[in-house]
Amino acid sequence: MECATLSVPLDWNDPGGRKVTLALGRLKATGPSQGTVLVNYGGPGAPGVEVMGGRLLSPGSQPFDQLRQHMDVITWDPRGYGLLGGMGTPTIDWSCLKSLPNSGMPTPPTTQAGFAALAASNAAAANACRAQDPTLFDHMDTLSNARDMDAIRRALGQSKVNLYMGSYGGVYGQTYADLYPDRVRTMVMDGTGDHSIDFDRAQDALARDNVARLQRFSDWCAADDTCALHGQDVPKVVATALDDWSSRVTMSIRLIRSGRADFPQLATDLTKAEHGDKSAFPVSHMGYPVSECHEWPAPRSLADLTASETRLTRVDPVLGAAGTMVAFTLACVGWPGAANNPPRPLPAHLPPMLAVGTWGDFPATNRVASRVPGSGWIRHDDSGHELYATGNACVIPLVDRYLLTGVPPKAEC
Repeated sequence: MECATLSVPLDWNDPGGRKVTLALGRLKATGPSQGTVLVNYGGPGAPGVEVMGGRLLSPGSQPFDQLRQHMDVITWDPRGYGLLGGMGTPTIDWSCLKSLPNSGMPTPPTTQAGFAALAASNAAAANACRAQDPTLFDHMDTLSNARDMDAIRRALGQSKVNLYMGSYGGVYGQTYADLYPDRVRTMVMDGTGDHSIDFDRAQDALARDNVARLQRFSDWCAADDTCALHGQDVPKVVATALDDWSSRVTMSIRLIRSGRADFPQLATDLTKAEHGDKSAFPVSHMGYPVSECHEWPAPRSLADLTASETRLTRVDPVLGAAGTMVAFTLACVGWPGAANNPPRPLPAHLPPMLAVGTWGDFPATNRVASRVPGSGWIRHDDSGHELYATGNACVIPLVDRYLLTGVPPKAEC
């Protein structure tokens, strides 16, 4: 891998002001190059150079091995997230997280005083890290990163770019497509969320996904007498055994990431939870939403939050709002700055996209791609996440062919 740096404006609204240095890594095409694939591994904030240079190039890995015979593969460390002492400067020292008062998943307040206390706690948490470099902290959002992506494209002399956007990188990709629709040649979204529709409608759809996922688990349990909950009303068990917000958030995440092979353990863990042992559903941690709070609108008031919870409980009586992004936006109540990059429809005339995902994360990813005419999909009916990047042997050649030809498949893997 070749390494380089690129200087870009810290604040894209002030291009003549302070600069930030991005660290870049390139797997140069081994044959005649037909273009560039720009890669983001999500996080948000995963240091792309480290990920590509370490995990993906380890012996036996397959991602990009065949593709780079025809294309250059580029990644970068999003601003502020590079390794301390590395090429990209400046960075935030995230050891500040260890002392935060609100690093776990906040519990929804039920009173106005509780809502105000949550806002104050979140503000204190943000300022604990923001104090290191307020200007950098305020410009580590996806909107800034999408403009960095276009600076990388220009520096490479490419008129159009191909995008592989994994997990939260899909929000980067959707934002880039919104800003620069004529500069996208192809875009792969691998296990991402929906940032291209009204937020409330997207959460309603997520709640319906949770109902379907829990029903699939329940159907398996009814049909397999080895299930620890065989013969029981599984949704009722989940609703009564997981009677707190955080364990329900964890349950929704486990349903998204689980395959059939994981169902027996999930049933056993729910049996323990029935008897008061919820250790398999620990307090959820959402990290520190320095980027997310710019992308997802937080509840503006207790009434706003209550209305969302009520609506989503009607859609999904078991997990309700705990299975949606509403749970994560609680950490953004009182956050400094505004949600300057909220979800919005993708522009018309984008080229066909490709949605990739497991049975758990595919529905939301495919909803994004399906809004672009001619788009395709690859669905893996099992567990996993970022299937291409983690070496799924069925997914890799299909994605490679799309990136080379621009023609998306429709396939089960």
